[in-house]
Formats: sequence, structure tokens, C-alpha cells
Amino acid sequence: MNSQAQAEAGIVPVSEPIPTEPNKAEGGLSAVLTQEKSQVKPTLHASPKLGAWLREVNGSLAFTTYQSARLFMLSAGEGDKTNALERIMGAAMGLAVDDKGLWIANQQQAWRFTNIGPQTLGKTSFDAVYMPRKGYFLGPCDVHDILADVRYRGEKHELLFVNTHYSCIAAIDDHYNFRPVWKPDFISSISLGDRCHLNGMCTRDGELAYATLCGRSDTSIGWKPMKSDGGIVVDIASNKIVCEGLSMPHSPRWHQGRLWLLNSGDGNFGYVDFASGKYVVMGQCPGFARGLCFVGDYAVIGLSKLRDNAFSSGLSVAPRLKEQHIQQTCGLLVVDTRTATLTHWLTIEGPVTELYDVAFLPGIINPFTPGFSEPQLQRALVLGPPGDFAITAPAPRAPEAVSAPDTSSQI
Repeated sequence: MNSQAQAEAGIVPVSEPIPTEPNKAEGGLSAVLTQEKSQVKPTLHASPKLGAWLREVNGSLAFTTYQSARLFMLSAGEGDKTNALERIMGAAMGLAVDDKGLWIANQQQAWRFTNIGPQTLGKTSFDAVYMPRKGYFLGPCDVHDILADVRYRGEKHELLFVNTHYSCIAAIDDHYNFRPVWKPDFISSISLGDRCHLNGMCTRDGELAYATLCGRSDTSIGWKPMKSDGGIVVDIASNKIVCEGLSMPHSPRWHQGRLWLLNSGDGNFGYVDFASGKYVVMGQCPGFARGLCFVGDYAVIGLSKLRDNAFSSGLSVAPRLKEQHIQQTCGLLVVDTRTATLTHWLTIEGPVTELYDVAFLPGIINPFTPGFSEPQLQRALVLGPPGDFAITAPAPRAPEAVSAPDTSSQI
């Protein structure tokens, strides 16, 4: 893709700044418009072969930052370069990918994006275009991890989400704000208060299976004094603790017969040894690790810098990095789990210092989404069903260029 085509499609070099907002996003259209006009911009730098690796594994990556209310998409560019696209999504948190598209949650909402297939914008062709189709307003839930098309107790759920403020896992509902389906057995009631900082969950063979939380507490914000070593992993079916003594664990994922997770407060990545109940460290991370997905034998790990406030007190990752003279990093790591070696990476400089989730888009080489703030793209991208009522092309007229905004980049 040449530079002119990239600009028409909103794909520009990642090393060039991308608009963002340094403070945590507020809701509402006015906040979206304000952030779009912001002159404060981060810079993304990819390792030399990250783009080539994405082409090799036949896919692309999506990741979120609630701090600047963005979704980023990374894909293979020309040669070994890496392309990036960004869109405002509210305080973006959990991601869930399925056969027909993806779900994106922010702290109070969940949005369904459908892949309408290959489309051409201007002179640029995309093999997947994700269009917003429906959304749920969930209330003050502080949504964290989400799962799509998941089974639990004989019921198939379109979407489950970790409802952190209400200390439960909940389903979306057409009438209620949410419908709780599970809570830790020590939580006495479903009420606002973030009692244990339940944050992560995962499936095993399609069934809701494990959850991570930061402290065994039944009082509002009672988990905070326990954050350095009170974290646990719970087997959801039995309510048994399968691993404890963790520091703010996040992002549990079942992959290749192991339960992997990020021990965020200690800044490391590993898996649970069920025989001993111990957490086995696979490698250290240069930051607060949060957000995890797998691409075959590779783990993609999200990294955040620690906040310079009381949040980081008592966590071992900051003093460890300081002692080792390692700078805290925001970005992504690609780790070969067979050898525990770092193979590729992405670093982010500037106002974006915290990420939440990362997901792999298999088979999607060049993804695109118009997001919410570009109405001309919503009008231009229309997909209808086949058959007797199929949408036909209008009569030819003078061409009108349709292009995406210049809000993405190439590394």
C-alpha cells in the first residue's frame, strides 16, 4: 500500500503521532469530539519484524486503552513495516472475537461490531470491515474482561462480562442492565462497591471456567490492602481456589492444556501448576502486564506503566525494574512460549501509558473500522441480505471520493 492510498484510508506511519487524550475518557458525544480534535499525540514504535510476523501468522492484532478511550488495530504493512489504525471507543476495556466480528466493551457499555467482509475505500482495499451494529448500556459496572458465545450451566450466552463494581460475572440482557450468572462464594450480595476486584475470566473448551480477582474481600474496596499477595484464581464450576498468593492477577487464558495468566503486580507472565497449586513464572515483563492472547505458540502481552499514585504502592514490579535499571514500558510483547524468548514488540510513547486488552484477528490481514465518529463512512458502507430484496447499486453518477480520516499510522 503506497503512502497516498494509506492516507486515503486513514493508514499512516505508526512512528508518526496518533491523536489521543491524556486523561481518562469521559462519556458522551462532546468528549468524543473533543478527543478527535486533541493535539496531544502518542508515538508507536514496532520491532523490525513485527509486521512480517503478522503476515506470517495470517492475522492482525487489536488492543484497547481505556486511558485515552481508543481501540488500535495492528496489521502487516509494506515489506516488514507495521500499520496501525485507531478509533475512539469510550473507555475501552475487554475485547472478544468470534466468527462474525468482535465485541468491544468500555467501562459502562458493550458494543457489537460485525465484519461485513472485504470493502474498498478510496483506492485502498480491506479484507475485513467492522461495523457497529448494536450496543448495550450496562450502567456503572466497570466492565473488564468479556467473552462471546460462551456456555455456562447449560446455557449459551451471546456475551458475558466481568462486572467488577458488582463483584460478579454477568450476561447482557434486553431488559435489565445486566443479569448476574456467577459470583465468588464469599461475596454475600450483588451490590455496588468493587469488593474483590474481580477482573478476569476465561473459558475451557467453550465453557466458562476460571476467574481472577485481587483479594478475598466482602467489603467495598476491601481488596486494596491485599493487592500485593492476596490475588487468587478461582475454578468457577467448583468455586475452589486453584492458585493463590498472587499480586493483582489479570487475563487468565486457557491455551494448549495450560491456564496462563499475568501476575500484574509482580510484572510477570506464567501458568498455574494444578498439581501443586503454584504459579510458575515463564518470564518477567518491563511493566504492569495486563491483556493476553495467544497465536499458536506465541503469547501477546499488553504492558502498562504504573500510575504515579497510591495504586502502585506495595507492588513489587516498580522497585524490581528500578533496581535492574529497566524503564517501565507501555506496549505489547510477543513471546515464544516454547523458549520464553521475546521475539517482537511494540512500544508506545507519549500520553498513552496504560492498556487493557489485546486480541488476535485470525485470517484478517488488513482490518478497518469507521468507529463511531465518522458518519460519512457509516453512510458509505451499507450491507444488505441477498435474495429478492437485495440492495442494488444506484445509477452511475459523478464519482464522490470516500475516504477514512487520517487517524492511523505505519511503523
